[in-house]
Amino acid sequence: MVTVFLCIGALLSGGYFYVAPSLPQAEELRDVRPQTPLSVYSRDGRLISQFGAKRSPLQYEDMPQVMVQAVLAAEDDRFFEHPGIDYQGILRAMTYFVLSAGNSRQGGSTITQQIARQRHLTRDRTLVRKFKEWVLALRIEREFSKQEILEIYLNTTFLGQNSYGVVAAAQSYFGKSLDEITLSEAAILAGIPAAPSLYNPVRNADVAAQRRNYVLGRMQELNFITQVEYQAALGDLVESRLYDRAQELDAPYVADRAYREAIRRFGEEAATDSGLKIKTTIDSRLQRASNMALNKALIGYDKRHGYRGPLFNVDWLQSDWDELLTEKIKEFPSAPGFFPGLVVSVNEIMTVEQQLAVLSAGEHLDADLMINTVETPNEAKDLAPIFEAKVYFTDRGTIPVDINAVAWASPYINQNRKGAPPKTVADVLKAGDVALFELSETGDLRLAQVPEVQGALISIDPQDGAITALTGGFNFYDEKKNGKFNRAMDADRQPGSAFKPFIYSAALERGFTAASIINDAPIVEQSSELETFWRPENYSGEINGPTRLREALIKSLNLVSIRILRSPDLVTGISHTVEYLKGFGFDQTALPRNNTLALGSGGVAPLDVVQGYATFANGGYSVVPYIIETIEDENGQVLYRANPDLACSDCTNSEDMEPDPLLIETSSDLYSSENHTERTISAQNAYLINDMLQDNVRRGTGRRAYRELGRTDLSGKTGTTNDSSDVWFAGYNGDIVTAVWVGFDQVRPLGTRETGASTALPMWIDFMREALDKSRLNAMLRPTGIIDVRINPETGLVADTAENSIFEKFRIGFAPQSESDGSNVPDHTIVQNYSEAIRENLTKPESIF
Repeated sequence: MVTVFLCIGALLSGGYFYVAPSLPQAEELRDVRPQTPLSVYSRDGRLISQFGAKRSPLQYEDMPQVMVQAVLAAEDDRFFEHPGIDYQGILRAMTYFVLSAGNSRQGGSTITQQIARQRHLTRDRTLVRKFKEWVLALRIEREFSKQEILEIYLNTTFLGQNSYGVVAAAQSYFGKSLDEITLSEAAILAGIPAAPSLYNPVRNADVAAQRRNYVLGRMQELNFITQVEYQAALGDLVESRLYDRAQELDAPYVADRAYREAIRRFGEEAATDSGLKIKTTIDSRLQRASNMALNKALIGYDKRHGYRGPLFNVDWLQSDWDELLTEKIKEFPSAPGFFPGLVVSVNEIMTVEQQLAVLSAGEHLDADLMINTVETPNEAKDLAPIFEAKVYFTDRGTIPVDINAVAWASPYINQNRKGAPPKTVADVLKAGDVALFELSETGDLRLAQVPEVQGALISIDPQDGAITALTGGFNFYDEKKNGKFNRAMDADRQPGSAFKPFIYSAALERGFTAASIINDAPIVEQSSELETFWRPENYSGEINGPTRLREALIKSLNLVSIRILRSPDLVTGISHTVEYLKGFGFDQTALPRNNTLALGSGGVAPLDVVQGYATFANGGYSVVPYIIETIEDENGQVLYRANPDLACSDCTNSEDMEPDPLLIETSSDLYSSENHTERTISAQNAYLINDMLQDNVRRGTGRRAYRELGRTDLSGKTGTTNDSSDVWFAGYNGDIVTAVWVGFDQVRPLGTRETGASTALPMWIDFMREALDKSRLNAMLRPTGIIDVRINPETGLVADTAENSIFEKFRIGFAPQSESDGSNVPDHTIVQNYSEAIRENLTKPESIF
């Protein structure tokens, strides 16, 4: 026996000296500081998110006695008797484990051991970890008094809802200071540490009530409370309510960007513990519109291409239904508003013969059970057996589902094909399927699926670059689909034809005009990179021959864009164009030095596109997008304030503009700052591009926007890349610039019918409908130096007669030659002809301005 004890003693001593150097000194536990999370807000004060913990330390003597007693009853009733390790508790836990055949989870850890584990150790279930826990617990007991240990525990233990310590938790769950809580509330708080996600009342009030009742029972057994107090506390209602300020705006991509910026500026510890308040430039109304528009567009795309099948199928008779729908479902992607259901049966409730009998009797079939309404036996060919599926939901029970819930779910074949529409629910669902469902606007159940396609939307103020709305993907929280990747700001995608306005702007700068004639003809070019021939085509595959520049942009003709870039006679060229486009904010990734530049083959994010289009929207100025307006400390002291450069045409170049009070009222308040950004392109260049893009919205690839929104101040351009792998729409008026993108993260075709006009533009329209609701028209003012000239639309030359001619806009000095003699027409003559045309009422004012 002596030898055995000596061996055990040697083993324990050796183990102590082995693990002791790796353990922290107990003194480190005294460092319990208040912590206030970093909060991110919208510009109008809506809480977007919080990062970090809530902790408000309190000294032991200020702790309510009922709180101390509740914790002792719940966690460690022999706390004041053991030396940090409760040998009786360990033996009791082992006994329960043996008697329950291994099913008991009775704990043996003391409060001191929990402190050691929570603060400095992992939760690995190994003997080495447990031994370290014992050693550190003994060290803590040697260094601190029992009251100090309880103080550390009550101030640092995690109690759910981002709350550490009982003071923060009392505020989170009950909206009270700790000295105001009741006996029932103290028991609730004391019961949470054992399983914070399970026992906190916000997540599950019923389970929290059961845990509270256990703690109250233990308090009575230990004579901490009387029988009367026990019964009274049992009668208190457990509320499922969070008293902290709840999230008010769903903008996780914005919050993530703000949080990373705070860490960059102040370090991670300062950013997450010191109560920083970040006010972003986001407008909550526009952000909600952005989220809704993107979700609608991506779900719409996904449903157009068919149902990919259930998440998984199981032997439902042998399965725990609730476990399937709460645990196994975590392995699969989901999204807010979607919830899983288990199909437990699919039964035929009416045969074709039974339906015919009903019709023959002159009665009507239940329209809710059918897709096509059938009124007479003569329409029997349209009948199919009627099935009903029963689907189990954890919080709703079993609910019947009919054909209307799955009517959209034609089977997916590939991006260009899907199967026939289902005739019965049995064509889509079978017993054992676990699938996602959602509630329709009318409250009916509908089959759902998480889109594989992704998208992004970003909107900025063109006057200063403030980002007013940003949605970087379908679901930020979906780790299975790289959810946290911000596609609006960090993507690297081809913009396609959405890039052409920049190519045209460069062309105008070097002498092209909106009336310049370019031959839309085939191009065959030997490619040294591909060791083959490059044969670009227009999206339609058609050849248009000689085409005016304005019409080429409206029709988005690829061949014309390439010829502009290659044109030697007007000295555009790739090198000049690349240098010119850098002024819009594009980097080298966006600017390949070859002819594919004309087709938007570089890599850009939607952020880059809105920054570039903002230059057109504000009359030619470069603005830098930003998302953080101010950063304040916990006491409201401003640590950082954005000071953006403003596009200030109204205050620095008013002589360039011809004000039109019918279009917009300018505000001097916007331009009170002395920070004025530099001009990137001339006011005339910006105006001409804007005018062509307005034409594109009125009668080109963006005409759906004009048709649905009915506004005359909108300009924009679609973009569709090869195989429709990326589709875009970017557009604006004087108040707002918005770009949207749709595509797969792993580049692949969206489908032959998916284009910028059919897929991206509807998202842009849905967003802008809300963004511009009740706002006044804000079209670009006409700068000086622009004249209107009557031209022959076939030749692009100045027309000799009014017959079959149209008006076109030119910079003074860049008007084309006259048809009659091939000479340039003096500008004063053009202006005179223009004035005569007005007097003769040969054109409508809106076609001029």
